[in-house]
Amino acid sequence: MGTLKDQLYHILVESMECGHLETGLVLLESNISEIFKLSRSPVRQTLERLHDEEKISRFDGRGYLVGNQPKEVIRRQITEKDFSLAGGEVSVRRIDSWRKFAEEIERDIVYCSMLGRMELNELKLAKSLDVSRTTTQKILLYLQSLGLVENNKYSSWTVVPLDDDRLHQLYAARQQLEPFMIAQATGRLPDSDIKRYIERLDSAENQYPNIQGRLLDELENDLHQHAMVAGGNDEVVTMLQRTRPILLISKHLLGGKIDFPQSDPFFDEHREVFSLMLSRKPEQARNSLFRHLTASESKVQHRLEQFRDNPEVKIPEYLARIIHKDAVRAR
Repeated sequence: MGTLKDQLYHILVESMECGHLETGLVLLESNISEIFKLSRSPVRQTLERLHDEEKISRFDGRGYLVGNQPKEVIRRQITEKDFSLAGGEVSVRRIDSWRKFAEEIERDIVYCSMLGRMELNELKLAKSLDVSRTTTQKILLYLQSLGLVENNKYSSWTVVPLDDDRLHQLYAARQQLEPFMIAQATGRLPDSDIKRYIERLDSAENQYPNIQGRLLDELENDLHQHAMVAGGNDEVVTMLQRTRPILLISKHLLGGKIDFPQSDPFFDEHREVFSLMLSRKPEQARNSLFRHLTASESKVQHRLEQFRDNPEVKIPEYLARIIHKDAVRAR
């Protein structure tokens, strides 16, 4: 389950693609807020995102129009029926309280993992967030599922260092698992999903580099998470979750600690994989993804080197370096 904005975004996109929110239809922030029982802020941000991606347009009136500069303006009241007919939900699920802290902690842990092994004090983490131990434990279990931290015993946690050797091992694991899953998914992923992924790549490419790092992360997830699920093997999906730090490096570095590269980082390579899937060519899609992962490793390795040359990271109070021989070698 994604954030409220992500959930609403996918519901609106699905309804537009199914034609139940027809081209030229006026979308009003207040109308959508009422249907989904959301405050105006997440609805406004979602509509702005759809506008940035040219899925909806501004016009000489209040609200937005479905489509990219449609010729006709259609005014009617949108109801829950427009979304239920599209197969979407008429409500979004609220995020558990601990999740609102998870993104910030994830970012800090990723930065510090590139500096070496560190000890994480669970009590200090709870104090810094001003939350209960139950909440911090949920955050830490989530980070553990991503391969970012390890639980030693009792309340003792360590940040798993993301050094060159581990980066290579994570990529080796992905090279074994992802091509298999994408070949399986080629015969299962609906055309509408694949076309949507390609359209998102095209839209981002037209705007690059004037985009946010968040969008790059979402595009990475289209291939490396969402498409993988269609492969139909939940055990492999769980294994791949442990290799998530590969994607988190770019998610938290690009556009922040490191400038976006002059040429887009992966759009053409992702588009090739999706195009082969759309043509229902599993073996070619498998080989294309393997080549992409091979090329990606050197790019991410370079980003790690750029970061280490000038990390500029303030280590949070709940983390402390572990100074021993292994840590020295990792650094």
